[in-house]
Amino acid sequence: MPRGTDWQVLVSAALLSGAVAAAVAAGVMRYGMEPAPRIAGVRLAEITADYTARAATTGETAEDVRVWGVALEAALDRVAAHHGVVLLPARAVAAGAPDMTPEVETALERLLVPGESR
Repeated sequence: MPRGTDWQVLVSAALLSGAVAAAVAAGVMRYGMEPAPRIAGVRLAEITADYTARAATTGETAEDVRVWGVALEAALDRVAAHHGVVLLPARAVAAGAPDMTPEVETALERLLVPGESR
């Protein structure tokens, strides 16, 4: 019987492989006969942690947080569509996938500038 830590690693590995398989299957189903999009990573936890730290020190309101979350989702969608990739959290990508974090951060900044939605 595996120890607690071994069991957690085994479950994490199974969940990770299932998530990757689901992402690839979704790409194949979505694009049909077209070439499936590539997989890319984004350091989503880092982006969120950075924003959370800033929000805590600047006293962001619940509405500010909601707006940021909507903008993050839009930024992820835009970067994925522009580059023809399926974005996965960087922790779910073992190796070899490009890191799209800088592109997502740039798109997010543009979306959050008042009057800009490029």
